[in-house]
Amino acid sequence: MIRTSRWIVPALWLTGLCLGGCGGATPILGGGVSDEALRHRVRAVITAAVQHDQAAIRCNALESLVLLDEVTAAPLVREHLREPAAAVRFAAAVALGDLRDGRARAMLEQRLSDSDDSVRLAVGYALEKLGDRRFVHWYDRALFGPDARLASQACVLLGKLGNSSLRQNSQAKLWKVLRKEGQDPIVRLQAAEALARLGDQRVTKKLMAYAGSGYADDRLIAISGLALLGGENARAMLTVLAEDSQLEVRLAAVGALGTDSDERERDMVRQAVRYVAPDGDPQATARVRGLALMALGQIGQENDGVLICRALEDDNPYVRVAAARGGIDFLERQASASARAAL
Repeated sequence: MIRTSRWIVPALWLTGLCLGGCGGATPILGGGVSDEALRHRVRAVITAAVQHDQAAIRCNALESLVLLDEVTAAPLVREHLREPAAAVRFAAAVALGDLRDGRARAMLEQRLSDSDDSVRLAVGYALEKLGDRRFVHWYDRALFGPDARLASQACVLLGKLGNSSLRQNSQAKLWKVLRKEGQDPIVRLQAAEALARLGDQRVTKKLMAYAGSGYADDRLIAISGLALLGGENARAMLTVLAEDSQLEVRLAAVGALGTDSDERERDMVRQAVRYVAPDGDPQATARVRGLALMALGQIGQENDGVLICRALEDDNPYVRVAAARGGIDFLERQASASARAAL
C-alpha cells in the first residue's frame, strides 16, 4: 500500500532509446557510453528540468543540481527564489544553503518575510548554512505546532543542519517531537529519519519498527534512516526489505545496501529500469523506474552506464530526473574506483 506524503517537498522516490549524445570520448563506462558524455547528458537533463512547467519536477531538479557541484549551479538556483510556487521557493532556498551561496544572502534576507511559512523555514536554513546564528529557535514553533506539514519540514531541515555548537539540542527536540502524544505518523517518521541523519543510534529500534509498517512509503523512509545509520542491525533489516512484497521497497532497500547487494538483486534493479505497470498507469511506471535508476546509481557496475543513459531520454520527466540523479551517483562511484585503481 502506498501512502505518499503531501506535506514535504516531493522526493525523487518517485525504456526510451539513447538518441545519440551518449557516445563519445574515452574512458568508456560500458556499452559505448563514455563518462564525459554521460556527465554532459546528466547536466543537460537537470538544467532543462529546472525550467519544467511542473513545479514538482523543478523541485527535484533543484535538489539534483546541487549534487553536480558546479560553479554554474548557484545562479540557476537563485532565480527560483522568486517563483510563484511556494514548494519551488522552498527547494531553491534549501539548495542555496547546501551550495553555501554567499551571493544569495541579500535575496534570502528578503525572503525572511515570505508569505509561506515553509519557505521562511528554508530561508532560515540557508542563512544558517552561511554562518548566520539568529535561527537557534527558528524551528521550535513549527516542530511543536499543530501543522503536520511544517513539523515534517522542520524535522527534515534540523536533520540536514547536523550537529554543531549552535545545534547541540536538536536530538532532544526531535525525540520530543517523535514521542508527542497523538503525533501524526508522517511527522514521527521524519523525526526518526532526522535523528538517523544526526547519527543517533538510539533511533534504530524505532526505524526497525517503521520498516514493518503496512504502508510502503513508511518503509521507504525507514530505509533512508537505516541507510544513514549503518551497522549490522540496519544492514540485516535492509536485507529483509530487499525481499519485500512491494517492488518499490525492494528497489530502495537494494540501493541502500549498495556494494552489499548481490548479483540477483542487481539484476532485479536492471529489469525494473524498464518496468511497465500491469494496468499501464504512467505514474506507477515512473515511480518504479525512478527508484530503479536511483538504486542503479548506488549499485550499478561499469556496463550499467548505458541503462542510465537510455533512461535520460525517457518520455516521463520524473524518470529523466531520477536517471540524472542516479547518473551523478554512478559517475561519482566510477571516479572513486578509478582513483583507487591508480594508487
